[in-house]
Amino acid sequence: MVRPRRVTAPVVGLSVLLVLSVVAWIGGDAVIDRLNATRCTDPATVLVTAAPAVAPALSEIADQVGSGDDCYRVEVKAEPARDTMTRLVDGTGSPSVWVPESTTWLRQARDSGAWRVPESGTSVAMSPVVLAVKDPAKGKNWRELIGPGTKAVAGIADPAKDPASLSALLALRGFASGEKDPAAATVAAIRPVSGDYAERAEDLFARPLDVFPTSEQALERHNSTPGAARLTAVAAENPVPPLDFPYVVLPDAGEAQRAGAEKFLARLRSGQDLGRFGLRAPDDKAAGLDQNFVDETLRLWSGLTLTARVLGVLDVSGSMNQVVPRTGTTRMALAVAAAERGLGMFKPGTQIGLWKFSTRLDGDRDYREIIPFASVKEHLASGQAVAAVRATRATANGATGLYDTTLAAYGEARKNWELGRINIVAIMTDGRNEDPDSISQRELLDELAKLQDKRRPLPVIAIGMGPDVDVDELKRIADATGGRSFTTVDPAGISDIFAQALSTMLCQPPACRPQ
Repeated sequence: MVRPRRVTAPVVGLSVLLVLSVVAWIGGDAVIDRLNATRCTDPATVLVTAAPAVAPALSEIADQVGSGDDCYRVEVKAEPARDTMTRLVDGTGSPSVWVPESTTWLRQARDSGAWRVPESGTSVAMSPVVLAVKDPAKGKNWRELIGPGTKAVAGIADPAKDPASLSALLALRGFASGEKDPAAATVAAIRPVSGDYAERAEDLFARPLDVFPTSEQALERHNSTPGAARLTAVAAENPVPPLDFPYVVLPDAGEAQRAGAEKFLARLRSGQDLGRFGLRAPDDKAAGLDQNFVDETLRLWSGLTLTARVLGVLDVSGSMNQVVPRTGTTRMALAVAAAERGLGMFKPGTQIGLWKFSTRLDGDRDYREIIPFASVKEHLASGQAVAAVRATRATANGATGLYDTTLAAYGEARKNWELGRINIVAIMTDGRNEDPDSISQRELLDELAKLQDKRRPLPVIAIGMGPDVDVDELKRIADATGGRSFTTVDPAGISDIFAQALSTMLCQPPACRPQ
């Protein structure tokens, strides 16, 4: 009888080790490959440009992001929404993600030419719009404080730049809608706050006002500033659009950046504590924006405040050196004087830029900038713009490069069109197109037709002086844009014709309808 052999413990142990060694030898490379696959060696960088009000909160959360399995990192840059919008319109740099204060900035960017910017985004924070009140006895709610017939001294910032002021303006129109004559009530309510509005929202805190709109976050920041006079926040009794801080991934973001941006958005929406930054969690049920109502309100505002964005284009061709009979001065001197006096027709907040044109003033270009865009207030305060205008001289022998200059100026004004302003291109000349190398009149009119947008009107005011002006030419150019032409045979009358042109385009309702 054969007895079975006993397998001792040492033999079993050696067998297990042998099996493990073989498995490790066979599968070791696969395990290492798998470990390497999960290790991130080149994380994608997600560039986030955010409004200063929300950037610190995003930066803190971004610092918590480790490349790890997600393989991305986040860099946050604080930048005012208008500056970001300008870069997007110009194409001078695009982040992966944009987080402005309000959805209104996304729509302004699209209206200004950055049409690839999404119309809406995902809110990552929220700050309600409130009224900052110096003396609570002036009223306990918005209707009593800023509604029709109120006695409180109210102020406002430019609603085209400040979303909080825009929300207040929308509420004000809502109050007026219940009056017997809503249009008259709206105008009566807006006029007191539109006469001397602030260019910057933060300037409202330093003004002698009873009440003004701001964000809850900005008011809390003011009240926590040592030595600041404490103001009371009054919430709206009816919903008004808050600062909603929309998070949008921009179209130029690469695939890896887009994936990282989506993961960062999920982290932001995962219940992060925003209270330390004066912000609230996003509220997807908050009041939204009726874009048609917003557009109507801003058009009404621009008509009442006469705020405009005017690109002036001044002829400096050789013929402008001619002396005007009975005046003892040149056409150029008269035109410059008219342009200088024209500054007095605009509100301090009106944005003005000025070009001069002839032929080949800047290489092959027929035009060159004299003064960059800035507000009338800034131009007058520095004195540099007025000095630059006064120093403008006509060229010795230059011809009139009207067509190429008109198209370039119109394209520039279209690219930088601003919601809430009366946008205008004003061209002043003493002749007709004399550039043989320019586009034809037909080509100019066709190109102008392509640039028309009913939602973003941009009329040309064509002002001609002297016997050499082609009246029909200027009329066709102006008509193609919904504008008007004004001409005078006598250059001495340029001052009157200039004033007539601007007053027609910038008149106040109800005398005329704002463009």
